Amino acid sequence: MFCDTEKKPHEQYEEIKEKINTFHGIKDAADSVVIFVNPCTMQIVIKHWIDKSIKSPAKPVNAPLIEECTGIKNYKGKQEQVQEMMELITLDNYKTMRQRISELGTNDSVLGNSNINTLFERLESLNGDWIDEINMRLETCTP
Repeated sequence: MFCDTEKKPHEQYEEIKEKINTFHGIKDAADSVVIFVNPCTMQIVIKHWIDKSIKSPAKPVNAPLIEECTGIKNYKGKQEQVQEMMELITLDNYKTMRQRISELGTNDSVLGNSNINTLFERLESLNGDWIDEINMRLETCTP
């Protein structure tokens, strides 16, 4: 599951994690299945072009940085703007983004942090055992 933590106090994000933990009967089940970005996904996208951290999920706040990096003016997250931005992602800037996110912290309550690097590492590996390991951990403790 992929989650943006959004703004403090991160109530919806915390509720999602608690529901996952309760469902599986494991105190930290969510840690195995939740990929987060604090404050939002744009934190990762922007790392393709610049090594800055965004401080807010608000599109108007991030629009100047997005324009600086992509040339997209007045970013509002509209479908055509997102498509235009995705077309600017290349293998080279993907590799740059991967390096930058590998240096992020993984504490979900800290602005600018994310554990998405774990997901990318797993998806890029030739070994899919990690899926079975997560499933086994969750299935053996399900009430």
